[in-house]
Amino acid sequence: MKQLISYARVLEVLRKAGGKVMLQSLYDDLKRQEPRTSLQEILQALMKLEIHGKVRVSSLDEERKVVELVENVS
Repeated sequence: MKQLISYARVLEVLRKAGGKVMLQSLYDDLKRQEPRTSLQEILQALMKLEIHGKVRVSSLDEERKVVELVENVS
């Protein structure tokens, strides 16, 4: 399956949000831009971005996650 969400788009939404956003808000923003985007695709993109040191994903509780832009993103 082709990945619909680009890493650049995820980073763009994070930058516009001030570098920190709830996962649900990120999902809502990306879904507005590309309605066929799934939560699974966003989570996969976030995992890759986290591996490469671009973002950090933290759990607030069982249901809520915060996505933060790591400062040295170019």
